[in-house]
Amino acid sequence: MSEQPPHLPLPSQQTDRRTWRSRIGAWDRARSARLVVTRHGDARYGLAWLGAHLGDGYLWFTLAALGLWLGDDPLRRGVLLWIISMAVGGSLTTSSKFILRRQRPQEQHGFYSVKYDRHSFPSGHATRMGAVATWGAILFPGYAWVFIGVSLWTAWSRVALSVHYLLDVVIGLTIGVATSLLIFAVTGGRV
Repeated sequence: MSEQPPHLPLPSQQTDRRTWRSRIGAWDRARSARLVVTRHGDARYGLAWLGAHLGDGYLWFTLAALGLWLGDDPLRRGVLLWIISMAVGGSLTTSSKFILRRQRPQEQHGFYSVKYDRHSFPSGHATRMGAVATWGAILFPGYAWVFIGVSLWTAWSRVALSVHYLLDVVIGLTIGVATSLLIFAVTGGRV
């Protein structure tokens, strides 16, 4: 029996890895399918459509710009860190999409650029909303529930409209929260 070079996995390891990925993929597709709403006859469709667009970048960057313009110094510092978190998280997400190239559940017009954003994993909207939830809770602790609620609504909506799978949004939220907490910690945990 000839040995394979140490840097190549054995055939059994390749099969195990594919099986593991296919099992997770099947689980993700099945859970995601349970959350899908249809356009016809489902009252949740309008809520999903609105929620999906509440995660759009232009909305949150506009609100951040207002915070920079109208806020006092501590708010401006916090908003600047929020913007940095969204930019870093967005860069990680976009890079991951181009490397992993997971196809979306269905092609949907008006929810992403088919030319520039055709891959689904991880969700950029969920990454942004993870940052929104984290910085919203830090900057406006009395309204943390609003930021967290809107973020979860957006994540559910992306799955409900078949723009993403469930794990796309879970990992996206995780990237947004983790990036924000890391930036908060690196800057001394103060706003």
